[in-house]
Amino acid sequence: MSEKLNLKLFLISLLIAILLLIPYELYWRYVERWPAGYDSQNLDYWADWRGRVDDLGKDDVIIMGSSRGHFDINIHLWDSITGTRPIMLAYAGSSPFHPLADIVDNSEFDGLLVLSVAPGLFFTVKDSWGAGKGRDFVDHYYKRTYAQRFSHWIFQYIDPQFSYIQEDLSLRILIERLPFENRDSVQNQALWPPMVHMDQYRNIRMLKGMETDTVLQNRQTAIWTPPVWKNRYKDSVDVIMDHYVGLIKKFKEKGGRIALIRPPVTGGYLENEPILFPRDKYWDRLLRASNSPGYHFMDHEDTKNLIPPEWSHLNRKDADLYTKTIIKLLREDELL
Repeated sequence: MSEKLNLKLFLISLLIAILLLIPYELYWRYVERWPAGYDSQNLDYWADWRGRVDDLGKDDVIIMGSSRGHFDINIHLWDSITGTRPIMLAYAGSSPFHPLADIVDNSEFDGLLVLSVAPGLFFTVKDSWGAGKGRDFVDHYYKRTYAQRFSHWIFQYIDPQFSYIQEDLSLRILIERLPFENRDSVQNQALWPPMVHMDQYRNIRMLKGMETDTVLQNRQTAIWTPPVWKNRYKDSVDVIMDHYVGLIKKFKEKGGRIALIRPPVTGGYLENEPILFPRDKYWDRLLRASNSPGYHFMDHEDTKNLIPPEWSHLNRKDADLYTKTIIKLLREDELL
């Protein structure tokens, strides 16, 4: 085959790809209202910021936990108030079971560690789904190859420009989610509505649509509903407590400071979390056993009446208020 024919076929293929890509991108961006931005589920972005931990000093801050700690703390606002921007190592849908152990055991960090607690993920055993997800991004940090690093270096310039590559919106993934009728034990995977936008610092802000659109909010709360409320971890509470208490004590022994936070919830979470994870047996016990300060949203006037629009995460205005409140409380206790 001649070079001219090869070039012609290549150009035709490229043109077809572009013509197919344009409406696909426009659909997700303007019909589904999914913004372009950095993929919050990308393990490489977490690994990039984990790689900066050893350069931190005693005045620096790391935030860990799951999505509530990630979404509800505005690290840029924190920077404008305190002069220090925290490293955001919280990760949606995960438990800090393994990431906390990694920071305590494998780094020299001795600054302030803010540990966000979402009971259904936080109080999980090491082999649970949430803890397993945390293990995945810790493993990725240590095991990613030079080829993966180079691919990520290129991708981070492409990622923020397109909507269709965000949050598993590829055609292959969507084909796997075709809405066939539920049968036996096979249930359709829910396609989460667009909720947040993440920047290169892993700072997350709720989208205006999720703040105001009850259709999007209802789609999300339907996902939070059963089997979310099934509690599979109560029998392991002693093991879980020993794990976290041991790590917190070890972190303090090397000069670190730690504070635990319980961000606001409402709806099904507010109704069910106190039943599944009674405060005195979980939150209060953890604070007593680890001798650590903790800031529960129900204990403070500024935060007890905040209402996450989809039950679990704050809108932009309330996230800023929550950030300011946590900073104020940390300063009152001389942790900042």
